[in-house]
Amino acid sequence: MQKIFTVIFLFLSINIFAQNSKLDAEKAKEFYNKALKNITERKTSEAIENLLKAIDKDSTFSDPYFKLGQINEAARSQENAIKYYKKAIELRPNDPLLTQGYTYIGTRLIKSGNYTQAKEYLSFSIKNVPPNSPVMKQLTKQLELCKFGEEAQKTPLNYIAAEMGSTINFKNKQYFPVLTADNETLIFTARSEDGDENLYISQLVNNVWTAPKSISPKINSTANEGTCSISADGRTLVFTSCDSRNSLGSCDLYISKKIGDEWSTPENLGENVNSPFWEAQPSLSTDGRILYFSSDRQGGYGRKDLWVSQLSENNSWTKAINLGPIVNTNNDEISPFIHANGHTLFFASDGHLGMGGLDLFMTESKIGVYSKPENLGFPVNTFEDQVALFISADGKKGYYSSDVKNTIKLFQFDIPKELSEKFKTTYFVKGIVKDAQNKKNIATTIELVDLKTNLVTENVKSDSITGEYTAVLPNGSKYGLFVNKNDYFFKSLSFDFSEKNESANKIIDIYLEPIKKNVKEVLNNIFFDSGKTDLRPESYTELEKLVVLFKQNPSLKVEISGHTDDIGKDVENQVLSEKRALSVTQYLVQKGVNALNIKSVGFGKSKPIVPNNSEENRQINRRIEISIL
Repeated sequence: MQKIFTVIFLFLSINIFAQNSKLDAEKAKEFYNKALKNITERKTSEAIENLLKAIDKDSTFSDPYFKLGQINEAARSQENAIKYYKKAIELRPNDPLLTQGYTYIGTRLIKSGNYTQAKEYLSFSIKNVPPNSPVMKQLTKQLELCKFGEEAQKTPLNYIAAEMGSTINFKNKQYFPVLTADNETLIFTARSEDGDENLYISQLVNNVWTAPKSISPKINSTANEGTCSISADGRTLVFTSCDSRNSLGSCDLYISKKIGDEWSTPENLGENVNSPFWEAQPSLSTDGRILYFSSDRQGGYGRKDLWVSQLSENNSWTKAINLGPIVNTNNDEISPFIHANGHTLFFASDGHLGMGGLDLFMTESKIGVYSKPENLGFPVNTFEDQVALFISADGKKGYYSSDVKNTIKLFQFDIPKELSEKFKTTYFVKGIVKDAQNKKNIATTIELVDLKTNLVTENVKSDSITGEYTAVLPNGSKYGLFVNKNDYFFKSLSFDFSEKNESANKIIDIYLEPIKKNVKEVLNNIFFDSGKTDLRPESYTELEKLVVLFKQNPSLKVEISGHTDDIGKDVENQVLSEKRALSVTQYLVQKGVNALNIKSVGFGKSKPIVPNNSEENRQINRRIEISIL
């Protein structure tokens, strides 16, 4: 009898529980329907309250969880959205109706760098969306990103970044660092507690950065000044300022020149560069004549694109042109940085295949055509946003800014070998230009010519007060450096970096001789093959400089002399020197120079400049000279 009563009790308990569960489920459905009505009426608070009540009545009812996930997604409450979506998926796994939740969680896993798990969620989503739809395209790209992220993490670069120290990181937020070609001047943007942005400068003294100071009261103002770029010599500055200084739009680009120790009053770069839209984040070529920047103006390919403008012969900026669809996407391309080599462009993008946010890319420009951008790899790039990269002219150091516990600090790192091998490094030559007679500093124009192509690759000036100049020479070619000034004989220097890969920076003071009797100059960019007398093509740039000199001074009378080292027979050296001098003379005569104004002679080995005791010295002694008679 006892067993019968127990069975009856259990049966009644189960029946009552089932009835209560049914009532709870019905009540949960009632609360859920109320919530749907609340949503239609845009009563979000009431909807959330009813959804939570529905869950309280029936914790196995997945729909309220899913709807709470949608509400929190719309409210950008990521943590809650993921929590509710995951609960809905747990209750109804592999249900195509929950695709939005799978997609949301997968996308957030990408943003945390969990590519493997993100791929699992997104692989489910892509099977349950219409083919050829925008969502399908988005998911396809995200799955490619997951694959790229997984592979990148398997092959990390040798990359260790370090903060630049408290002297440089002297405020709560500092960012967008740039340096001069000699790596001795650092300029960056820093923001004060009240939100005012200004430009600060620091000098490297005895391998230690000095305390940053305001770059100039003419540049920094009550408006925001930031995201700047500096020419190789540190004397041309382009920066961003918003809603100030005769602005054409929200943010414009401005230019200032340094003469001696003083910066000029900044000038708006004008409507060929600026527009009523946002222009910012400039990057100057080493000679300050080509300007890259980011803008959201109309006529681009996406939200923010990269644009370029050049300084014309009349000293005005050309109308900016878009870099095109190889570089720009339908998303954001920002933070351009043209390396000192003149053709490697680094930039940030969330439109090219990357690791989830804004990644850093590089592209090579050849005659205005850009290569397919290449991701710089992990851990230079991570799931977080990376922007504002600067790489030193010698390719050894990288600089950037990054968020650190509610602050923004400047970092530096050694460029990984795998990365440095992908672009050409550069060298620099700097010094002071002086009058050879009175030793006064003088302003000159300085042309850097690639002697393999005879094309001018850089055009800079020496400072009119200090006489200082800096020129950048990319690795991998042979260069002629020509220093020109009216009423002076031009100076030529020769640099062969065709095969060198080690640092070869030089400090050379240049002394220009006035055009007058007894002035003598070595023509450093006249070349012959060993034992030959035919002029090599690399000589044409210097020869044309001579032609121009004679046209400007038609009465000029000169002696062209050939010289050899002490290797070989004296008679042969004498003949070789005479014939080489004659080759130069014949070239000039063919170009219209009066033959009566040129005397051609050879001196063989008889007039060395330096002792013939090394191959380097012998090379110096093998030369063509010009003397004014």
